[in-house]
Amino acid sequence: MANKETKTGRKSKRVKPIKIAALVVSAIQDLRETKGSTPKKITGYISYASSIPEQRVKRQVKAALKRGVEYGILRRYRGHYFLPTGDELDRANRIAIRFAKLSTPAPTTFAKSKIKSSRKMKNSKRPQRIGNKTRKSEKVEKTRSPTVSASSSLTNEIASDIASPRTE
Repeated sequence: MANKETKTGRKSKRVKPIKIAALVVSAIQDLRETKGSTPKKITGYISYASSIPEQRVKRQVKAALKRGVEYGILRRYRGHYFLPTGDELDRANRIAIRFAKLSTPAPTTFAKSKIKSSRKMKNSKRPQRIGNKTRKSEKVEKTRSPTVSASSSLTNEIASDIASPRTE
């Protein structure tokens, strides 16, 4: 009976999904990189600031950056992400407000079996090789046309044509 009391005594708090897009924007603002922030730096900043594991943050940040660029909230140049400036900023803020109103997907928990099956799927796509014998390509011999050598009489004739002026 004591076991039953401890179970009812605990209340499971519902985990609310984090608005990762807002965290990404705040991370870019806080990092203040002149060339813009890389996804790696943004991921590191968010995982340090929150208690979410880095691998999960990495996936979410990648998706949020892609959507942010797609919706015009963020700008991307050579792998660096930054916030738009001036009039672009006002436009981005309006879009960000609409973006924040969108529903977020519920957090998912991965079972070990799902992770293992996804690994099996990844491995099954690649052809398995046993040693170097299976994928060796056979040498293909190219057929060559017989070489044409310039005879001395031909070269002399060409030289004489060049030396003598044409009369036409």
